[in-house]
Amino acid sequence: MFRVVTRTAYSMAATVATTDLTDVRRSIETSLADPNHDDGSWAPLYLRLAWHCCGTYSKDTGNGGSNGGTMRFKAEQSDPENAGLAPAIARLESHVHAKHGWLSKADVYVLAGYVAIEAMGGPRVPFGIGRKDFEQAEAEAAFGPTGCPFGDGKEGNPHGSRLPAADLGPLPGCPAKASAAEREAPTIDHIRRTFTRLGMSDRETVALIVLGHQFGRCHLETSGFDGPWYAFGPTEWNVYEHGLGYLSLYNMGLGRGDLQEATTSKGKRQYEMHLGWGGEKFMMLPADTALWWDPQYRKEIERYDQDRRAFKTEAMAAWKKLTELGCEGLLTEETTPPTMGRK
Repeated sequence: MFRVVTRTAYSMAATVATTDLTDVRRSIETSLADPNHDDGSWAPLYLRLAWHCCGTYSKDTGNGGSNGGTMRFKAEQSDPENAGLAPAIARLESHVHAKHGWLSKADVYVLAGYVAIEAMGGPRVPFGIGRKDFEQAEAEAAFGPTGCPFGDGKEGNPHGSRLPAADLGPLPGCPAKASAAEREAPTIDHIRRTFTRLGMSDRETVALIVLGHQFGRCHLETSGFDGPWYAFGPTEWNVYEHGLGYLSLYNMGLGRGDLQEATTSKGKRQYEMHLGWGGEKFMMLPADTALWWDPQYRKEIERYDQDRRAFKTEAMAAWKKLTELGCEGLLTEETTPPTMGRK
């Protein structure tokens, strides 16, 4: 049966032909495995792409986010926070959108994040269809000459991006004996301002950062940072319900002082832990360690470390919220049979 979703406001859209995404999800799944890409999977990069499409929303202006598909435009891809996403965009357009052109690219980019999470061992979450791909003129009417949702500089990202920066450096002139919370205040405050603009609580902030950074790795040639966050399983859900995993790095790595500040060959500051038997290092960005240095964020980290089941439930609720920001009144939930896929 075909269902039609219509939209008004500044985004009058084409109709959505069906809400059964079985074939689309399968096309995304089959595009994930690639022995020549990172750790053999595009899933972490698909997740990052979806996150960055959605993380530009502003509750203050009521615009931004994934509706409009502005990540298609070179201006948004040129945001330094989006470095390295172009190959994922090209792969999704050739492997998925070319076969399912009735679905907007905006929907494809975000759905790819949902499928990626599930393929890496996370829960199935129903996807809402109905985002539109803005024409250039429509995007410019919404966001100005660039056609993309950029920031006003008030949140502190030095690139003017609405996305969170990885590191704003220590507080200038901070005394040597100052606490880590005082020393890292620029990054901590920036993270809180950014996620407040998104309408997220401290708990949701922690859930979303940990959700994304349990997967994948950084690359010197794109961001200047280097290495996987969780070296033992960068392409699997590793906030394990039982045992160690990525969340354990906070207490065992930062809490014990085993994650030490280091500087990459590109001059970027990050935290590294080497286990000593020649394996790959574990890595955290200053934006990750901010969740340990700030007392309020640390409470949420410690709570989730003790209750991994709550993390899974609440992280996916925060993910659903993030990916639908700016899409109010536009989306219709998929009717894909739950047996399709892993969970």
